[in-house]
Amino acid sequence: MPIDKQAHFLAGTTICLSFALFVSPILGLITAIVLGAVKELWDGMGHGTKDIWDFVATALGGVVGFVLILISEVL
Repeated sequence: MPIDKQAHFLAGTTICLSFALFVSPILGLITAIVLGAVKELWDGMGHGTKDIWDFVATALGGVVGFVLILISEVL
């Protein structure tokens, strides 16, 4: 997996976990997805290279963070 996609995945996971720990898990997931979309919209306005797969990697990172939080609550 390209380093750029790894960074997006890690960012999504970190965003989700941070919000999940301090606010709520679902808000963490939503925030990761929204920020991933906003980042790609920003890139598409000439501030970077717009790439749908960057968004997908960020969103998947958020999903993984969300699942980790749910698992930790069960244990």
